[in-house]
Amino acid sequence: MKKFLAIVCFVVATTTAIAQTDTSSVFKWDEILQWDEITWDESLNMFYEPGYITTGGGFGNIEPLLFEANIIPYYRISFDAVKKWAFLISPQVVLRMYNDYSYPVKTPSYEPRIILVHQSSEHTREYHDWFQYISWFHHSNGQDGYFYTDSTNTHINYENGSFSTNWLEAGIFASRAHSSRQYYSKLSGRYCYQRDTMLNGLYGRWRLNFEITFDWNIAKTLSNLNIPSFDGKETILSNTIKFGLICGNIEDYEFLDFQRCIFDYTISFKPGFLQDVTLFAQYYWGEDYYNIYFNRILRVFRVGIAAQSKFFVKNSTVKKN
Repeated sequence: MKKFLAIVCFVVATTTAIAQTDTSSVFKWDEILQWDEITWDESLNMFYEPGYITTGGGFGNIEPLLFEANIIPYYRISFDAVKKWAFLISPQVVLRMYNDYSYPVKTPSYEPRIILVHQSSEHTREYHDWFQYISWFHHSNGQDGYFYTDSTNTHINYENGSFSTNWLEAGIFASRAHSSRQYYSKLSGRYCYQRDTMLNGLYGRWRLNFEITFDWNIAKTLSNLNIPSFDGKETILSNTIKFGLICGNIEDYEFLDFQRCIFDYTISFKPGFLQDVTLFAQYYWGEDYYNIYFNRILRVFRVGIAAQSKFFVKNSTVKKN
């Protein structure tokens, strides 16, 4: 784990440094440090969680899968008269198709959610866009069976045991953009205010999460260097790091237990010849997020394709720091 974290830090630092300095021989520093205005749509696009499909289950302590999919379309409700507010609705579903007899999809995670987003600043002095949001969401596996396999209450019923929770979440996120670079960060907390009684003492009620994303449009950088073959194309390299902390009473965990932590690193690449999807590789370490399977530490590396929901500023208005 420590070696992998060191590799992640090296990759992120390297790509960030290259993106920051690759035009230094062409532009003056005062031009490099100019930032673009970020529109409402562009910032929300960075906020949306991407859908994805993995190829197999990956490498780790996960069961053999044909794929795992995160289906998460967003429906936005906003009004011209109230420009800084928006409702987002998503019927998110996460499912795993097992590489087993008849290829079953066992107890998908149903996670419908409603999100209220507010933009607190629009094109501020340094062209940061700051947002706050509050969200309600439900997380269940759609089953109503007894939580354990028998009366001894020792083995969880993964086949049809009931798992049901309701959550409130609040947080802030900010974005900043350059013609060839985009940055995004989010800090949030969530509270499980209602859950199956069998989850008491097993499933943490409080969660803290931090996320940071760095996108580099390689094609725009090379186009700025007057390499004509990259004109008009988007070749994007993206790094996303997520940290999580599970709080609250969990019988098997100490107050300061490393198993309460969650780490998620994703590197994705969109070559210019792909229009709507990106290729990604991900390493995840932490509590299994797949509903009733929460009681294990999942360690998995996998690859797949993700929906391309981000785009870069095309007509930029810049301002110096």
